[in-house]
Amino acid sequence: MSRLPKEIRKDLKEEAKKWDNTIAVESPEHVQKMINEAEPFKIPRPARQPVSVRLDPFDISMLKRFARKKGMPHTQLMANWLHERIEQEKEIAPN
Repeated sequence: MSRLPKEIRKDLKEEAKKWDNTIAVESPEHVQKMINEAEPFKIPRPARQPVSVRLDPFDISMLKRFARKKGMPHTQLMANWLHERIEQEKEIAPN
């Protein structure tokens, strides 16, 4: 299932068709110029919310060690792991 709203997907499909039709009759140099001038697509995301969780000190130290090995902050690693787990749970039991 796509995370994009239907109206954005529809707009993207229409834009892709327009690009395909335009590019088919253009020279490679002109196509490259159009690509360079195109606006990047950005999806607005809601701001992240802080959450407090009480964890065992040993778990925190291990988490920091894992994060250091991956070269990222431990809070980002926790958020990534939590997100991965949520995605797994969604696949197992939708709704």
